Amino acid sequence: MAENRLRYDVEEEPPFFQSFVLAGTHVLLIFDAVIFVPNILGKVGNVPPETLRFATFGIILIAALFTYLQSWHKRGFGAGAILFTGSYSAFLACSVDAVHMGGMGLLAWMSLLSVPVVFLYTYFIRFFRHIITPAVGGVVILLVAVSLIPLAMDLWTGEAGLARSVVSSRFMVGGLTVAVLVVLMLFGKGAMRMWSPLIGLGSGYVAAACVGLLELKHSAHAPWIGLPECAWPGMDMGFSSAHLPLFLAFCMAMLASVIENTGNLMLVQQVSTRDFRRVSYDRIQGGLYCDGLSKIMAALFGTAVPSIYCDNIPIIEMTGVSSARVGRFGALILLCLAFMPKVSGFVLDMPAPVIGGFLLVIAALLFQAGLGLVTMNSFGAQNGLILGISLTVGLVAESGSMFPELVPEELAPMLENSVAIGGFTAFILSTLAYIAPKKRIQGVFAAHADSFQALRDMIDNGQTRLGIADAKKFRLMLCCEEMFFYMIGKGENRDRLLNIRITKTEEGLFTEAICGHQMDDINNFVMPDSLFRAGPEELDNLGLVLFSKYARDVKHMEISGYSYISFFI
Repeated sequence: MAENRLRYDVEEEPPFFQSFVLAGTHVLLIFDAVIFVPNILGKVGNVPPETLRFATFGIILIAALFTYLQSWHKRGFGAGAILFTGSYSAFLACSVDAVHMGGMGLLAWMSLLSVPVVFLYTYFIRFFRHIITPAVGGVVILLVAVSLIPLAMDLWTGEAGLARSVVSSRFMVGGLTVAVLVVLMLFGKGAMRMWSPLIGLGSGYVAAACVGLLELKHSAHAPWIGLPECAWPGMDMGFSSAHLPLFLAFCMAMLASVIENTGNLMLVQQVSTRDFRRVSYDRIQGGLYCDGLSKIMAALFGTAVPSIYCDNIPIIEMTGVSSARVGRFGALILLCLAFMPKVSGFVLDMPAPVIGGFLLVIAALLFQAGLGLVTMNSFGAQNGLILGISLTVGLVAESGSMFPELVPEELAPMLENSVAIGGFTAFILSTLAYIAPKKRIQGVFAAHADSFQALRDMIDNGQTRLGIADAKKFRLMLCCEEMFFYMIGKGENRDRLLNIRITKTEEGLFTEAICGHQMDDINNFVMPDSLFRAGPEELDNLGLVLFSKYARDVKHMEISGYSYISFFI
């Protein structure tokens, strides 16, 4: 975001009334999504009404609490930005399977068993940077979208044997919901597009009421203010071989969630900070730790698995207000809504065709998000093949047509779960590709100018092993020299070490340098307007100009106190 468009930075506080109104706008945009997954679990899984009301109450409370915590960044916890929490559609398929298999108690137990994936990824995020790539997360999201389509169609069409008039009514209600959503999302401008989910659902409600498909059995007798009956579903802590496929599906959904949330945390930093230069991985880890704790609390409460939302982040760009105070006000509004059963009950009464139509659009958005992750970075033939194989395996699993007569009954759930088998395939193949033998040279050097000669010697001696011509070696030497002196900085310290690795890949020579201290982003340099009037600091950047000319796909990351600079030649 341009600096002059940001009226209030993340650390600044707008007036009380303005903060409250903006917070209400954020909440209205995401509130339907917060309770959407519990609603579907009630429709599909035949959850008792009292348990469903308790689960809905729980997810709203958790959304309020962790939206508030995300607005702070203290002691490595929280992102310090406007980030709302709520139920997450990527967990919908495995959550429905869990409810069918053992009720809400099994859903809670599977959530609790799989949540260590979030904490392990967050703690060891720097070690997974070459394996759990955005492209792998994109494949998982695409497979989640594929698995949601049959569920959406079942909700829309209803059971077999319905009267023709009922079928026509369901087709009209669901079709209107989809049409309104798609038209507003494609052609709506500004606020109209932001409000498209609520407008689409409202249109579906009105259409269902007109044809007699709206039954207000949850909200009709619910009080405006009150608490739900304490119907905690407990926790089904049994685990057998029959639960293994479901557990893997939850782990893959956790993995997809944490990768997508990493992107959400990067995006909110970019739009919330004046003079944005570089992503803070400290805030990313704080946000992910907060997200992991929200998943634990949701499991203990017996409700749907929550995650971080990005749907409301465009409001920050439109209003120019990124103050964390708005997030805190939003958390307060959510807390108040948790004690208004009439409002939540009305959403729970959403007709099944409206849910089905809305879910189809959710699947389309998941396809968009998955493709965005897959195409975020360029990749060669090997990585492209890995993604293609993983997606194909997932699609075959979803079809259930891979020689079902030969598959043991206890393995059938796993081999028919597209998210579990496709995501697992992508993870395994990416790991094998990373650890496969490659032509590589590497060395560890002291952060001192005298050590550069050792780096030159390593490149000279490794020319034959890498199989590169003299011209390419000289370009590599030039880029490594600029990177080396940039990373050691002016405060040379012989106690600091630089680990430099050069690998020959199908995309070219991949070079990565790692050091245990932080520095300004290597991409954030400015070419002086005039060399005659340039100051000493601007003249120091001339080497980086040459570096940017010969190096491509330059990336600078800082994770857990470590700096990583990588590029291709």
